Amino acid sequence: MPRLRILAALLLIGAAAPSPIDDAALGLRLADYARRTGDARTMLTAARIVAASGLREGEMRGGQLVAVAGLPDRSPIVAALAEEAKLMAPGDAVVAADAAALAQARPKGIIGGSWGSGPLQFRRLLPAGERIGWTVQTRGAELALVSAIGDGDADLHLSVADGRGRTVCDDRRSAYYPLCRWSPARAAAYRVALGNAGKVPTQVVVLSN
Repeated sequence: MPRLRILAALLLIGAAAPSPIDDAALGLRLADYARRTGDARTMLTAARIVAASGLREGEMRGGQLVAVAGLPDRSPIVAALAEEAKLMAPGDAVVAADAAALAQARPKGIIGGSWGSGPLQFRRLLPAGERIGWTVQTRGAELALVSAIGDGDADLHLSVADGRGRTVCDDRRSAYYPLCRWSPARAAAYRVALGNAGKVPTQVVVLSN
């Protein structure tokens, strides 16, 4: 059964993952599933997907989401997922070996270009009824993506507005996994807002290129 789930996930990547952001989101969501089911091998698959996406840690600095540091030799995100897999299957030599190899693997995916080095993730506990906002600088005629993954405790509301305050994206229907995707005609600054529309705090992961 686990192999069938892994195969389904890999088919989904090939069919519906046109960007590293989509790959990273799929990997993190698969990791959540692995935690709920205690499936170490599914967690290893999630780690591989995240590694291939080139996902890096980001932070809010001066109202913008930026990379914490330069491209690392090892991915702390992938290493953490690999360690979770190992803890799920104590005494399993195959899982331990695969986890060790993943933890030492160099990041794959985008390592440079107009968007910088790979997609970024930013984690935050978002209190009920509160929101966070930041500015993104886009280039003309290039796809821009911002997504969020909630823990399922509350609905999320993601929106993007241009420099004049006009809404270019407003996703409040995808309760736990909102996504905004747009193609600016020219280089410009956009304001992103992510709100917790629920009555309890929720842990969110923001993904952005």
